[in-house]
Amino acid sequence: MSDRWRFSIWNMVRYLVWLIGQVISGSLQVARRALTPGTFAEPSIVGFPLRCATDLEVTWMASSITITPGTLVVGTAHGTDTEPATVFVHSVFDSDRDSVRDGLQEMEDRLLRMTRGSGWEGRSGGGSGSGPGAGPGAGHRVGPGAGPGAQRGRRP
Repeated sequence: MSDRWRFSIWNMVRYLVWLIGQVISGSLQVARRALTPGTFAEPSIVGFPLRCATDLEVTWMASSITITPGTLVVGTAHGTDTEPATVFVHSVFDSDRDSVRDGLQEMEDRLLRMTRGSGWEGRSGGGSGSGPGAGPGAGHRVGPGAGPGAQRGRRP
């Protein structure tokens, strides 16, 4: 088996608990937005190059995005030897594309930690990126209100 594939049951449990939390949080955000007068949607579509290398990782990532309320994978681009696979994500509640990418980065970091084990960052075949907790997106969530403004109560 590849050096990239070090599946961890513990990290899978952690990922699934985190993902369930995202689904619940997103569902509550959608309900709140639907019941509150004013602006409902602030949509955007973002292209996100993946570090996921296997079909299983790409499928898990796309499925995780799609089951999170307020986000949907609208397309994928097959990777080549020189370019990674890319998912195109429609976010209903976050027009700030950088914020959407930050949330997707966190989701992918968690997913790769599950499929490759802790310490996967920097291994060959890991693609681009700098690993969990890196960059301004650390701590952001994917889905409705994923942007930093939503965490500060900017939106209704």
